[in-house]
Amino acid sequence: MTPTKRCILAAALALAAGASSAEIFRCTARGGAVTYQEVACDAQSAGGVVNIPSSYPDNTYERERLAQREAALDARLMRRLEIEAAERIARDDRISRERQAQAARDLAQGQSQEGVPLFFVGRPLLASRHPHRFVPAGMR
Repeated sequence: MTPTKRCILAAALALAAGASSAEIFRCTARGGAVTYQEVACDAQSAGGVVNIPSSYPDNTYERERLAQREAALDARLMRRLEIEAAERIARDDRISRERQAQAARDLAQGQSQEGVPLFFVGRPLLASRHPHRFVPAGMR
């Protein structure tokens, strides 16, 4: 059998299997137990054919509507995040400029504390024989 004939046969079988719908029987036994089966009920159990739909309703419209609403919400959220980021950048830039201006005013008035050197006076610490212990130089 050629590959083309195999494909045609497979497609025909798939269509035939999808088009056929089996009947479902609901059977009630004497004890009240209910079973669903593909074959007709026994004489001992009561029941009959159950009408179960084999196709499902098309709900793509509702799904598309919900997807569009979600996309609109995402777009609004992204726009809001962009606005907040721009505001944050502008605020940080304004604060930086204010600090620079304040530093320039302090420098002009001679009150700048950044240019004053600080000195600490004390004994230098040298390592002892133990690496975790430091002893002042004059105490060795």
